[in-house]
Amino acid sequence: MTKNYNLVAMLAGRFPQTFVADSSKPHRPLKLGIDRDLVALGVLDETSAAMTLRHYCNRLMYRRSLVAGAVRVDLDGRAAGEVAPAHAEHAQRVVARMEASGAAKASDGRYTTEKIARNAERAVERPEMPVAAQTRREPPKERLGLSELKAAARARRVTVPG
Repeated sequence: MTKNYNLVAMLAGRFPQTFVADSSKPHRPLKLGIDRDLVALGVLDETSAAMTLRHYCNRLMYRRSLVAGAVRVDLDGRAAGEVAPAHAEHAQRVVARMEASGAAKASDGRYTTEKIARNAERAVERPEMPVAAQTRREPPKERLGLSELKAAARARRVTVPG
């Protein structure tokens, strides 16, 4: 994950009109296929471009920037299309999930308390498992040395008709 942060910072330094290093600052929607542009310029290889852009585009501020009709930008910061309504709707659903998840984690403990209560209820519903019978183990046998192993092998050869 640190690699993705470093690559985003590198992209923001090289293309400041397109990328933002700080995930809490406003973002601009990226041109569809911008990953191919990065590969064609030799900035990133295909795998790194895909992983870095996935990381960048999953940021909350980037998702918030995807509003129907918003201008998408290319590597030079020029207009390169618009955000489609379907993309904007999907982004809104993702933002709602992200915000709900963040609110649950940042709550004043109710989330944790509710989760503990649910787990306690489930534990009551389950019947108790019987305690496994404790078996008495014999002490481990003493290991044979090399000379004893060789003698046992010779004895087997003598007794086994061949």
